[in-house]
Amino acid sequence: MTHDTDTQIGTLIRLAGERDLPSPAAIERARVAAEAAWRAGLHDVPVKRDPHRRRVAWGTASWTIAAGVVALAIGGAWYSRVPPPVLVARIVDISDQAVLSGPFNGAPVPGAEVLSGATLETANGRVALALGTLSLRVDRHSRLRFDAPDRVTLINGRVYVDSGGVNALAALRIATPAGTVRHVGTQFQVTVAGDLTSIQVREGRVAVEGPAPHEVAAGEKLDVRGATATLTRAQPPSGEGWDWTSRTAPAFDIENRPLAEFLAWIAREHGWQLRYTDAGSQARAQEVRLHGSLAGLDANAMIERVARITGTPLIVRDGALTIGRAAP
Repeated sequence: MTHDTDTQIGTLIRLAGERDLPSPAAIERARVAAEAAWRAGLHDVPVKRDPHRRRVAWGTASWTIAAGVVALAIGGAWYSRVPPPVLVARIVDISDQAVLSGPFNGAPVPGAEVLSGATLETANGRVALALGTLSLRVDRHSRLRFDAPDRVTLINGRVYVDSGGVNALAALRIATPAGTVRHVGTQFQVTVAGDLTSIQVREGRVAVEGPAPHEVAAGEKLDVRGATATLTRAQPPSGEGWDWTSRTAPAFDIENRPLAEFLAWIAREHGWQLRYTDAGSQARAQEVRLHGSLAGLDANAMIERVARITGTPLIVRDGALTIGRAAP
């Protein structure tokens, strides 16, 4: 092959860009295949009329063949390196309207798989998801993209994360306009509203990784707008700002479960302190087994029903759930 031929193939390779180029060996194989096709074509050319004109025509064809072979090699290498969608999460519960688009399109249902590249958009509904052992809940009027098993992007709206405890190992990063929020075994919520990003921590702490790194601990709230960050302490772990998270919580199956497990679950879901008035009340809570269902009940109704069927006094007051008879 002539020097001009090599030059034109090199130009084609450069125009394809540097991203995901095939190896030099693959490029050489493509060049050899193009040259072989060109030479095979020369043997079939009738020696009539103007042989020089025929050689020019076949020479032009060789550039086309070379371009096609190289383009296929480059294209094949690029497509082979695009990772296929992977399982990121599963829908646990959903209320009202929400749409999942991407690898799966339509209305999500409990049990549905969420793959990387999917986007969840809620209208008047809320969605609870499981990412391994981690609970992720999405509030109304939110838009969330699932990038990888350990990474999501909150485009707008609000999400809540419960990793299961301060010693939990489940990893999750939430990309926001203020940076990436990384939990360190905790319960927290993140809100994106226009240019304002807010991170509030109920338990544990989170790290905000970005141009201006921050750490936010339990009872703190960080508001970031552009280059301005404001940290507010002594924030309550329960109350109106957190109520939506418990309304989105997956149902707790009480059948044959100890009373103590239910009490620990509902206290954690609402950010309440758990207080036993005496050792006897605590021991009884470990012994008593629950039966039936609490589906469809709010927190107050659950507490009332469990107290009635177990004969155990349960009182919620000032951010604490007290078990047993309090002193008069």
